[in-house]
Amino acid sequence: MHQQAIEVDGVTKRYGAVTAVEDLSFTAQPGRVTGFLGPNGAGKSTTLRILVGLATATAGTATFGGRSYVDIARPASVIGAQFEGAFHPGRSARDHLRVYAPVVGVDDARCDEVLAMVGMTDAARRRVGGYSLGMRQRLGLATALLGDPSVLVLDESANGLDPAGIRWLRSFLRAFADEGGTVLLSSHMLSEVEQTVDDVVIISGGRLRHHSSLDDLRAMTRPGATLRSPDAVALAAFVRSRFGEAGTVETANRARIVGVTAAEVGAAAFADGLEVHGLSDEGESLEDLFLRLTATTEGIR
Repeated sequence: MHQQAIEVDGVTKRYGAVTAVEDLSFTAQPGRVTGFLGPNGAGKSTTLRILVGLATATAGTATFGGRSYVDIARPASVIGAQFEGAFHPGRSARDHLRVYAPVVGVDDARCDEVLAMVGMTDAARRRVGGYSLGMRQRLGLATALLGDPSVLVLDESANGLDPAGIRWLRSFLRAFADEGGTVLLSSHMLSEVEQTVDDVVIISGGRLRHHSSLDDLRAMTRPGATLRSPDAVALAAFVRSRFGEAGTVETANRARIVGVTAAEVGAAAFADGLEVHGLSDEGESLEDLFLRLTATTEGIR
């Protein structure tokens, strides 16, 4: 497999007075699955459309191994792209692929190969109109694979998959990347692709908020603790005086404090004579961090 990095460099896209993407730069490396993450309306689909030549950047470049999509002679043999599928409900999956095969430059045998690759051999002759959303996602991926590409650009491909489908997609993309392929997988939910991706690119409001490996992102989560006491009045006073805005009294007898460990909270409670009936570490989750990064105006790079 010929390795190709995806490089987005200073991309801006404006629609009149609306800026959908602003000065966005990141790289998706071969051999890795990169999660392209952000809330709905963050600019993910616009960026992906620019990558595959469906939209033109106002400024900046988006390339595969240094070449733009329109400069690649047979782009389907390099890049497989999956967007929300528009499938003719009366066609079978196999007939759908046979429509695209001549455009891509492959024969009908390749259609059967990719259907097998996505686990749809038994459903190949069923009409697409009867497919679940998860099966349509698999057919979209099969379409992207027709040209035997080394790069996959996938827009919300995990959406609609059940747990078994997500596990299958994870295994498939891992095998693709392990063979040297490059995967850029967009999602509006980090939890949906957390077990799938190696690297993360987080955007919000069209701007980059964070770009790192998933392990480095995990290292950024803040510690936290949960504290329970039978004395609601004393608990509220303790949290307010000791931790200020870092502490939140969630119920009359339960509080959560961010940025500290349970050991630190326990020591402070002991010193203040607060009766404690429960104390545990409950740090920031990866999804909490994702929401924090996409809510900020500057982000953390």
